[in-house]
Amino acid sequence: MINPFQILKQEGELNDVVRKAFIDAYGKRGMEAVDAVKEQRVKKYRDYFVVVGNTDEYFVEGSFCSCNAMLYGKECWHTLAVKIAVELGMYESYNLWYYKNGVDEDEPEYE
Repeated sequence: MINPFQILKQEGELNDVVRKAFIDAYGKRGMEAVDAVKEQRVKKYRDYFVVVGNTDEYFVEGSFCSCNAMLYGKECWHTLAVKIAVELGMYESYNLWYYKNGVDEDEPEYE
């Protein structure tokens, strides 16, 4: 199987070749992930990435997502969308905490 992330790196943009590679590799999840990035539904906050889904917002940290699909042991489209967005730098960035945890908003951002 062709790794769609290798194709993404080669192409350097979300085009039809990349879309097809993600759909071939991940099916509907690949399609949803590519669409979310194209539609600018991936947001980077100071504490999490957030993906605006079809019915809710889901926070993503590493390979964890707050969606129910994670309960079934497969990578969800939200985590795929974050990986694609990070690779291309295609996300909105906010110098805010998504989850207000009492930390001063003027505190330096950690990468």
